[in-house]
Amino acid sequence: MREGLREPLTGIRVLAFEQALAMPYCSWVLAEMGADVVKLERPGRGDVIRGWDAAVRGLSTGFVWVNAGKRDLALDLGKPEGRGVARRLAAKADVFLENFAPGVAQRLGLSYPDLQRDHERLVYCSISGYGQTGPYANRKAYDLLIQGEAGLILTTGQPEAPAKVGLPITDLVAGTNAALAVVLALRQRERSGRGCYLDVSLFDSTLAWLGYYPQHYWADGSEPPRTGMRHQYLVPYGPYLASDERYVSLVVASEEDWRRFCTTVVRRSEWLTDQRFAGSTSRTSHRAELEALVEAAISAEPAATWLERLETAGLAYGEVRSIVEVVAHPQVSARRMVVSTDSPVGELPLIRFPLAAADSKRRLPALGEHTDEVLEEAGYSPQEVARLRREGVVS
Repeated sequence: MREGLREPLTGIRVLAFEQALAMPYCSWVLAEMGADVVKLERPGRGDVIRGWDAAVRGLSTGFVWVNAGKRDLALDLGKPEGRGVARRLAAKADVFLENFAPGVAQRLGLSYPDLQRDHERLVYCSISGYGQTGPYANRKAYDLLIQGEAGLILTTGQPEAPAKVGLPITDLVAGTNAALAVVLALRQRERSGRGCYLDVSLFDSTLAWLGYYPQHYWADGSEPPRTGMRHQYLVPYGPYLASDERYVSLVVASEEDWRRFCTTVVRRSEWLTDQRFAGSTSRTSHRAELEALVEAAISAEPAATWLERLETAGLAYGEVRSIVEVVAHPQVSARRMVVSTDSPVGELPLIRFPLAAADSKRRLPALGEHTDEVLEEAGYSPQEVARLRREGVVS
């Protein structure tokens, strides 16, 4: 099989004025693809995510997750000269990233019009909760809030109680969209010779992931039922508890699947002639009765029995694994998904971006680790760097 991507963004310079998760995830993807990402952090405190916990030998789990492969510059943008440094660095960058509240970059003189005036090839990307325009533009936003505002929470959970998606999914989809947008903008720049401004929001990005739910509403006025670990429109579908307290996940997605499930897996051929279960729509309408029957059948045998029968039947199935089981998953090893990164506390395991090369060299930066290096590349003399340190502009 041919080798895939090999750091295709090598030679692209990215200046990332970022914090927390959405934009750091975007810039991490770009770094995994070979871009030279310089992360701007506040001297002394750094990115807010550095303080979320200290579980990784004193480092934050969140920071370790999305910051390997970047260089780090500790720069005080509250000082006029600090803002001057940022503008000087931006003038040599291909991409400028920021995910602060709308208006912050403008107040600092680091908005797109400020930087584009002297650098028309600059690709500038902002991530915010609701976007730079609209009545909610200035609202504070976190993943939980966007999950609620964009409709995820009321589609997730049990009938009696909604639930949020466990991971910060709205940050991740926005960060992914931003990374894609940057790559597309760079491609467009090859043709036009000009950069552009990209306005990415958690809210918009999440709306695009609502799938078929809006279509059902527009078609028949219905809201999606909350079905816990089950599917709203397919039955049976989901994890079922076997007799040994292990879950077995299975999917019956077609009438042929239903026939195989009844005859080969649960061995209840009589279900095929039960008019309550004749067709997907009817099975969904009689969800409660069918789920009770399936749960009773699965609970009578251990998980291994069901996995073997599902394999024999050629149906889609899987196990429900804990994190400790996932990181030891044979597919994780076969695909070389866990790699190592150098860091201030030594080698650390890391799950790579799936399209990145497994053997790329990675380093998780300390706060301000590359300050001197980055400034000298921008044309500052060692004496000027020393002065900026004395004056607290950098650290």
